[in-house]
Amino acid sequence: MECQRRRRWFSSAWFLILWVFAFRETQAAHHKHMGQFTAVGTAHSLLELSGISFMDDIELLSYSSIHQQINIKIPWASKAVGVDYITRIRNLLVDHEQNFRWTIQYLAKNDTDHNRNHTGQLLADCEIDNDIKVKSHVHLIWDGEEYYRIDEEIGHWENLKPEVKKYQHILDNPFWTNLRKSYMNQYCVDLMRKVVGYSNLKDNVPPEVTVSHHVNQGGSTILSCTATGFYPQSILLRWEKEGKLGVWGKETSSGILPNVDNTFYLQVTLELPPEDSARGYTCVVEHIELKTPAVYPVPENPTMEKPWVLALGIVLAIILMLSCAGAFIAWKKKKSGSTGQLQGSFPSTASPTLPPQ
Repeated sequence: MECQRRRRWFSSAWFLILWVFAFRETQAAHHKHMGQFTAVGTAHSLLELSGISFMDDIELLSYSSIHQQINIKIPWASKAVGVDYITRIRNLLVDHEQNFRWTIQYLAKNDTDHNRNHTGQLLADCEIDNDIKVKSHVHLIWDGEEYYRIDEEIGHWENLKPEVKKYQHILDNPFWTNLRKSYMNQYCVDLMRKVVGYSNLKDNVPPEVTVSHHVNQGGSTILSCTATGFYPQSILLRWEKEGKLGVWGKETSSGILPNVDNTFYLQVTLELPPEDSARGYTCVVEHIELKTPAVYPVPENPTMEKPWVLALGIVLAIILMLSCAGAFIAWKKKKSGSTGQLQGSFPSTASPTLPPQ
């Protein structure tokens, strides 16, 4: 009996370990949070301060100084972070309107036209992978030009406009440095952790994968593997030959790009030398919704390099032929009508009748 209890306990514990591992694998993903604050004003006053927050390219919340209210775009987000947390962010933005006003007035003080509108922007982004912060940046932009930026991992402001380097001592001030670090941790990283830890921003979607190849004019074979419509954005595409990894040619990637429906797109191409027959190649795709790596072989028959060019040429040729045929028919009808009119207008060529003697 004791042996059976231990066996059941061991089975239950092993099942629990597997479940926790599977849960961690499901939840573990790469996430990005980006906030953009825009202040518009003159040397005399602040006209408007607006803010918008995106998480994994999905709008999370927005703020406008006109109403001094935060608009939550994802209904359950307020439950994830708590009403008090949202109120704290709102009060913080209201309090910092004065700082944005001071910044615009300070930078615009030498402008000869004191009524001219200026725009100051602060962009902040952070990324986590498996709940660990991996990246964090801040960008400062004035009238559409980036003046300063900082990589939080390096911790040093980079000046992009030599004429404004004189302001760097303000950014390096210990007070603003500690405040920046505190805000990035609380309102960028921690906020993201609260949201993604509560629920998925949207349902996970597996990628739609297509693999093709064609031969270019130089005789090289181009392999193309495209994954689109997937969410979340963490994905891996790699080329294998006969099940093995290696370097066989020049590989390029489009990078992970957003689609209009908040899903993502990625294309990876591999250019092979002319002597490579492209046989045995596969595109291996890894995504959280695929559970296991999916293998997509390269089709044997190559696709045309630019099939739309051929299709367009055929359509244009047909339109041209129809146009020529229509013009020819119209010309024939017009010619036939003109000939009939001319025959009716000219006198008969028969011999004239002589008058009686």
